[in-house]
Amino acid sequence: MKTRALFTFNALVLFLLVFNQSARAQDEDVPKLEVGIQYSSLSVNIPGFFGGGGTENAVGIGGRVTYNFNDYFAVEAEGNLSPSDTPQSYVTGGASQQVQAGVKVGRRWRRFGLFAKARPGFVSFGGTLTPVESTFGGTPFVQFQRERKTHFSTDVGGVLEFYPSRRTLVRFDAGDTIIRYGAHDELANVVALVPRDQRPVAAAPSETRHNFQFTAGVGFRFGGGGEAGGAQSAPSTGERVRRFELGAQFSSLVLRTPTGSRFESPSASAEAGGGLRFGVNATDNLAFEVEGNFYPRRRFGSDTAVGGYPSQAQAGVKYGRRFERFGVFGKARPGVVHFSNVAEVSGYESVTFLGGDTFFFPDFRYTDKTYFSMDVGGVFEFYPTSRLLTRFDVGDTMIRYPERDNPSSFLNTPPPRLPAELRHNLQVTAGIGFRF
Repeated sequence: MKTRALFTFNALVLFLLVFNQSARAQDEDVPKLEVGIQYSSLSVNIPGFFGGGGTENAVGIGGRVTYNFNDYFAVEAEGNLSPSDTPQSYVTGGASQQVQAGVKVGRRWRRFGLFAKARPGFVSFGGTLTPVESTFGGTPFVQFQRERKTHFSTDVGGVLEFYPSRRTLVRFDAGDTIIRYGAHDELANVVALVPRDQRPVAAAPSETRHNFQFTAGVGFRFGGGGEAGGAQSAPSTGERVRRFELGAQFSSLVLRTPTGSRFESPSASAEAGGGLRFGVNATDNLAFEVEGNFYPRRRFGSDTAVGGYPSQAQAGVKYGRRFERFGVFGKARPGVVHFSNVAEVSGYESVTFLGGDTFFFPDFRYTDKTYFSMDVGGVFEFYPTSRLLTRFDVGDTMIRYPERDNPSSFLNTPPPRLPAELRHNLQVTAGIGFRF
């Protein structure tokens, strides 16, 4: 074992020396320090709770600092804050924070770079549930208290960078954030009140979960040589804009459910997915485009408005100003949002009890539903080359839910129908495109 460890250490030292020697000629050119901001989406695979579990997307913002030793090797630290609440369990719940620090190794070309990363760190949840034993009339009883829990994590994956200019960069990260949940107490039964001869709380072993994470952001680079090194500038705006654009993107839609859920009050949860976009530039300022996104998480079909797999299609205009290396636009794109498995009330059964009261119990069927939507917001583009672009969209996707049955009221008369409702939903999209 010692021999193997010594061999691995020597190989790593040799690897770094080779990189240093091969890149010595370029050390003076690469900017040494990078400072960036980003949008992050962490798909948390929640360990089972009362037989549950599932996946919840924690979306947020963060910052990153990187030091480049040369074109190939860098060390960096990153922190992300997600204000959205993840479902409570014994190890997750509430808002989350994340810190990762480690190395980035790869190859940097004139206009883009490809890297691998390995960064240990921590993920912390501010509202986990901890069962506390108590007694009620001599019978064991469990109460729950909320507390913060911090877990060790390791972020491994890939990094794709684009260089619109020597001092700016656009970065996309995709990888596996491995979280190790330590040993903890769990409820030994699905009910809090248990037989006297059984302990209500049992120790659960540690568990490791894999969680997909996508991050997209921009950065600024300092130090290094003059403008002769690094990425070349994009063509000037004097060149005619290319007519067509075709792109792929990652999309995060913070979906706010409407009123009238069968089991819970309206809430918000982030859906993470991806899609394609096609655009036609009429001028430097005006473009027409169509976009489609699919979200692969299957929502539980307990609501009379949403359920199953969400998908989306928007088509409209983009108008703004295009500069040499970047563009700023506003967008307005009507479209539709589709749900594949929605609980729909198909009828009611009336039951009259001895007291003369009549109750109406709904029957359900599951079907797909499509709703009108409107996407308005802003677009930020960066141009590493005349044919390549990177794009960030931030906006409000408004979804109109039509009038529908309300299955939550059973008394005396058939339940009144729920009125039509308009919901606002934050949507953030990041991707790359090709111009031709």
